[in-house]
Amino acid sequence: DGTIVAIDDVVLNDQVYGARIDIQPAGAPSLVVSVSHVRVDPSLVVGSPVTAAGSKLGSIVDFTHAERQALARYTNDSGNHVVIEVHLSATLSLG
Repeated sequence: DGTIVAIDDVVLNDQVYGARIDIQPAGAPSLVVSVSHVRVDPSLVVGSPVTAAGSKLGSIVDFTHAERQALARYTNDSGNHVVIEVHLSATLSLG
């Protein structure tokens, strides 16, 4: 569970291929979870609350036009997937 803190385009070779959604978890505010390679659900905006089992973030974007995906070797399809990253949130310096 958490709050949407950013929604940015994923750009490859000057083409937009979906978006990246940054979520600040309610239980770990010093972290940010980034989910990319998605077409964002239109109901989501920065500041929206999301829940782990109840919120639709979006749908997977077809990346086959942008790159040959290595994951396709292990799946029965073109290998489209989401990318999930966890990193420390930015801190502002006061003073």
